[in-house]
Amino acid sequence: MKMILKTLVLAASLNALLPASAALAEDESFAPGGTAIDKHTEQYHDLKIIMDIKAKDVETVKYSTMVASNLIEHPGTKLAVVIEGPYVSMFAKKNYLDHQGIVDQWVALANKGVKVEYCGSSVHGAHLSPSDMEGLTEKNPAVVNPGAYPALAYYELQGYALVIPIPLSSPEKK
Repeated sequence: MKMILKTLVLAASLNALLPASAALAEDESFAPGGTAIDKHTEQYHDLKIIMDIKAKDVETVKYSTMVASNLIEHPGTKLAVVIEGPYVSMFAKKNYLDHQGIVDQWVALANKGVKVEYCGSSVHGAHLSPSDMEGLTEKNPAVVNPGAYPALAYYELQGYALVIPIPLSSPEKK
């Protein structure tokens, strides 16, 4: 009998709470920390960024192109990019037609002042030479540097902040 009485009291207590919790769920103003401050259209000024693109596949390079495009839109941004890894070969002159869309996007970024550098170690590892690589623009030509890590260190010593874009996969749907 005591067990039945306890169960009835518990059920009555839960029923009393349900309307209150339902009301809270319907109240859009309820949030433990309030509402986020909306600054999504804010522009940062005079950023100095060195981006390390670890070109392991086409999708990584495409994603990095989008990140670079977003960063260069902030006023006064100085953006330098080091492309390293096996897919540095996307930027070889002989591969232009296969990757024309991406390369042309980097040409547009170079025309906006983005400095593009290819990792010399990656270029040689792909059995290419500096003369095999796309220059992108005559005004702002791409450079084959001595290696990604010395170049990154150089830019960091010049006050550039390191950004490494890494595309994330979407969670699996159940």
